[in-house]
Amino acid sequence: MFKGEDGKLYLRLNWKKRYITLGAIATLLGLAFRLRDPENYLGKGENVGITCALIPTDTPGVVLNKRHDPMGVPFYNSPTEGHDVVVSVDQIIGGAQQAGQGWKMLMQTLAAGRGISFPASCTGVGKLVARVTGAYATVRQQFGLPIGRFEGIEEPLARIGGLTYLMEAARVYTCGAVDKGEQPAVISAIAKYNLTELSRKIINDGMDILGGAGICRGPRNLLANIYIATPISITVEGANILTRTMMIFGQGAIRCHPFVYKEITALNQSDVGTFDCAFWHHIGLMVRNGFRAALLSICRGYLAHAPVKGATARYYRKLEWASATFAFLTDIALFSFGGTLKRREKLTGRFADILSWMYLGIATLRRFEAEGCSPEDLSFVHWAMQYAFAQIQQGFEGIFSNMSMPVLAWWWRLNPIGILPSDRLGSEIAHSLQTPGLLRDRLTANIYIPSTVDEALGRLERAFLLSSQVEPILKSIKAASRVGKLPQQRPEKLVAAALEAGVISSQEAEIIRETESVRNDAIQVDAFTLEEYQLEGREFFELTTKDTKDTKEEIGDLVVVRE
Repeated sequence: MFKGEDGKLYLRLNWKKRYITLGAIATLLGLAFRLRDPENYLGKGENVGITCALIPTDTPGVVLNKRHDPMGVPFYNSPTEGHDVVVSVDQIIGGAQQAGQGWKMLMQTLAAGRGISFPASCTGVGKLVARVTGAYATVRQQFGLPIGRFEGIEEPLARIGGLTYLMEAARVYTCGAVDKGEQPAVISAIAKYNLTELSRKIINDGMDILGGAGICRGPRNLLANIYIATPISITVEGANILTRTMMIFGQGAIRCHPFVYKEITALNQSDVGTFDCAFWHHIGLMVRNGFRAALLSICRGYLAHAPVKGATARYYRKLEWASATFAFLTDIALFSFGGTLKRREKLTGRFADILSWMYLGIATLRRFEAEGCSPEDLSFVHWAMQYAFAQIQQGFEGIFSNMSMPVLAWWWRLNPIGILPSDRLGSEIAHSLQTPGLLRDRLTANIYIPSTVDEALGRLERAFLLSSQVEPILKSIKAASRVGKLPQQRPEKLVAAALEAGVISSQEAEIIRETESVRNDAIQVDAFTLEEYQLEGREFFELTTKDTKDTKEEIGDLVVVRE
């Protein structure tokens, strides 16, 4: 900071940032920087701290002349530099009085943004994958059966359906806090990290189910572009490794604890009286949580209070059990490691996992209650909650084992708070994804589903509906084959014979023929001539490098080599 010849205060900024979202097309940069005020013009000392300002991109010294190619996705991202950029102190967000408040601004902005944008986009991915894989598993056949009947396909289908239900619950629950004007930094970090990770798991499962249809890119491919773009959401607005190991538990343990922040503040101010008061209250809380956690563990949570009755009451009790144990272990870790706990990132990551899955679990239960406790949704609720408690169990086991608590580790393995959902429950989820109706539609609500067969998803949906419609007709042909009325062949091969024998009507025979034609078309993949393939590659490279002539010429040489 310096004073100009006109007597006004100015900032001289220099920066070199490797990547910034939308930078290549921005007219205004939001910049965070460490502000120094050697002459103490602001009265806040020489090192004012992190400050945020708005910088027009046409300001002399701002460099924005390149863009990145993030995974081949047309997503604007670019580097930016600033060389002796001079702007008025008035361009500090909030004015000069807000200098040094940049970190708080960043956290508040991230708290709202990360709780909305990424949870929404990742939940949309889950819904699309659920819709696509459920239909594809019905339409695609192997050995005369839809592949969705095989348990190897049912397993990933169950994960896709169960996690999609959970993600929508967490998305809406988190948005509810933001809608009320809250700025939930820890909760938004939980939502961003977990929903991006779960969408990565879902898209991987979806690609596995589609097999060759998933890896052959082109207009018919519904998942490849999402699969390729997935690392973007994992990386931006706080990389997931950092978010898990530092932000979720690191921020939460201090800000959410009733006494830790008071203790730290008292120490910084050398206020012995306030510190002693907070410390002994802290000890009392720790002892109470220890006894409560032990009691709930012995009775497996049955003595805990559940705010509801019915099939989900046990999950509320288990969450209280998990919460008491988590609170007790948090204090043990704080007293054991003190200020070095932030460097025990494997340990804090496990604490973050437990906290995350408790939040995702309560969001799931809230969704079930808010949507009227529909019995049809119970299989999704049971699967999501059992999966959540299995992750909580894994987190606790990791903490006990790595904090040298072998007895407690042994006890938690003997008396687990949760195990993964059963195969039977997974089969119910998989069947729901492969059955047309209200349940499947509600699970995938608010995504774009084309009504025309000219689009890939519309084509697949039509084949799915016809395949479901024709299934009872094919069963009647199979039944006739079993009793000897028709030969032992695949039902699709016996349409004429079944029609002649009176097993099916002429209308039913026509439906089977139409379904076979539509089904076969829906499972085809895109194929190109060599010239078409090379042209597509050339157009892609030109699209992603058109902003920089030198790079374009370099890539152009690459294309020639490929030809």
